[in-house]
Amino acid sequence: MKHSGMLWWISAFVLAALAGLLTYAMLSTSLPVASTGRVKENTTPVIVAAANIPFRRSISEADLTTRNLPVDSVPPGAAVTMDQVVGKMSSVDLFANEPILTQQLVTPDVVTQQVALSVPGGKIVIAVPTDSKLISNRLIRPGDRIDLMATFEVEVTRGTSKSPMPETISMLQDLEIHAIILPGTTVEEGPQALTQEEGGVFRTADEQGQSVLLAVDPQDALAIRHVQDVGGSLDLALRPKGDGTVVETEVVDQFYLADRYGIDLNRN
Repeated sequence: MKHSGMLWWISAFVLAALAGLLTYAMLSTSLPVASTGRVKENTTPVIVAAANIPFRRSISEADLTTRNLPVDSVPPGAAVTMDQVVGKMSSVDLFANEPILTQQLVTPDVVTQQVALSVPGGKIVIAVPTDSKLISNRLIRPGDRIDLMATFEVEVTRGTSKSPMPETISMLQDLEIHAIILPGTTVEEGPQALTQEEGGVFRTADEQGQSVLLAVDPQDALAIRHVQDVGGSLDLALRPKGDGTVVETEVVDQFYLADRYGIDLNRN
């Protein structure tokens, strides 16, 4: 009997110890919940600006870092990999620790409807209306290089009389096609082509709206504008890839043609 009582007390002590350990373990696992009042949130890595990044500047990997943000606080379109951002340019100012949104990024060498983001420094972009068949037949693309030719009338004095004479000049050489505006749509393309965006190719409902966008010096832009204002016409010639030569040319008028082809301008 004496041994039985002792065994009973030992068993009770062991069971009490086990119960205490189990209670402690349960309390330990529940303490973070009790102290914080909520379970730790799920997070996901996103790309953020490491420092302030001004718009219209190419973004490098040094400008970026990765942060873990709560899943429910990540904005739509947030970049999650470096290659989504590096080499791109932002259309707005970015601030340190701000998630980078892919919809705010543009590729510097691809012209979008935010044309100002891709204008080279020191240049301005001018829309040059032209009926060039090279454009209407889609034989020229943005990035191609062209020569711009102009034909307009000048007033020539002959004795005591004045008369207009058309002249054609090589106005500007080795220009890059910044973008193209095409009029209307074709039957094959359908109306949806008006809203489809190609890199640097835009659509207009204006049937007479065919133009090229050229990035030129401000003074050259004034010269182009003047030719248009006096009723001149503009056309372009496509250059071979990699040909940046500038050639001295002569003004072409009736006297040039007469000299070159032996035409007698004094025939009775």
